[in-house]
Amino acid sequence: MHTYPQHGHARPKATADFLKVTTVTLWRWEKSKPDFPKSTRLSERVSVYDAAEIRAWLAAKKHN
Repeated sequence: MHTYPQHGHARPKATADFLKVTTVTLWRWEKSKPDFPKSTRLSERVSVYDAAEIRAWLAAKKHN
Protein backbone atom coordinates (compact mmCIF):
# COMPACT_ATOMS: atom_id res chain seq x y z
CA MET A 1 0.00 0.00 0.00
CA HIS A 2 1.33 3.41 -0.97
CA THR A 3 1.13 6.46 1.22
CA TYR A 4 -0.78 9.48 -0.01
CA PRO A 5 1.56 12.29 -1.11
CA GLN A 6 1.95 15.48 0.92
CA HIS A 7 1.98 17.59 -2.26
CA GLY A 8 1.93 17.12 -6.01
CA HIS A 9 -0.64 15.22 -8.03
CA ALA A 10 -2.63 12.18 -6.94
CA ARG A 11 -4.85 10.03 -9.14
CA PRO A 12 -8.55 9.67 -8.25
CA LYS A 13 -8.17 6.05 -7.06
CA ALA A 14 -5.38 7.01 -4.63
CA THR A 15 -7.41 9.99 -3.43
CA ALA A 16 -10.52 7.86 -2.93
CA ASP A 17 -8.50 5.27 -1.00
CA PHE A 18 -6.97 8.02 1.18
CA LEU A 19 -10.43 9.45 1.96
CA LYS A 20 -11.93 5.94 2.35
CA VAL A 21 -14.60 6.52 -0.30
CA THR A 22 -15.18 5.37 -3.87
CA THR A 23 -14.13 7.26 -6.97
CA VAL A 24 -17.83 7.77 -7.75
CA THR A 25 -18.16 9.60 -4.43
CA LEU A 26 -15.22 11.85 -5.39
CA TRP A 27 -16.96 12.89 -8.62
CA ARG A 28 -20.21 13.44 -6.72
CA TRP A 29 -18.48 15.60 -4.10
CA GLU A 30 -16.79 17.60 -6.84
CA LYS A 31 -20.20 18.50 -8.26
CA SER A 32 -22.14 18.92 -5.02
CA LYS A 33 -19.68 20.31 -2.44
CA PRO A 34 -18.41 23.80 -3.32
CA ASP A 35 -15.51 23.48 -0.86
CA PHE A 36 -14.24 20.15 -2.22
CA PRO A 37 -11.07 20.50 -4.35
CA LYS A 38 -11.61 20.13 -8.08
CA SER A 39 -9.65 17.65 -10.14
CA THR A 40 -7.43 18.73 -13.00
CA ARG A 41 -7.68 16.97 -16.34
CA LEU A 42 -4.20 16.24 -17.70
CA SER A 43 -5.47 14.44 -20.80
CA GLU A 44 -8.67 12.92 -22.11
CA ARG A 45 -8.27 9.91 -19.83
CA VAL A 46 -6.19 11.23 -16.92
CA SER A 47 -7.43 13.39 -14.06
CA VAL A 48 -5.54 14.23 -10.88
CA TYR A 49 -6.15 15.97 -7.58
CA ASP A 50 -3.77 18.33 -5.82
CA ALA A 51 -2.73 16.28 -2.78
CA ALA A 52 -2.07 19.35 -0.62
CA GLU A 53 -5.57 20.70 -1.38
CA ILE A 54 -7.14 17.34 -0.47
CA ARG A 55 -5.18 17.22 2.80
CA ALA A 56 -6.17 20.83 3.63
CA TRP A 57 -9.84 20.07 2.86
CA LEU A 58 -9.74 17.00 5.11
CA ALA A 59 -8.05 18.92 7.94
CA ALA A 60 -10.66 21.70 7.73
CA LYS A 61 -13.45 19.11 7.72
CA LYS A 62 -12.04 17.46 10.87
CA HIS A 63 -11.97 20.83 12.68
CA ASN A 64 -15.68 21.51 12.00
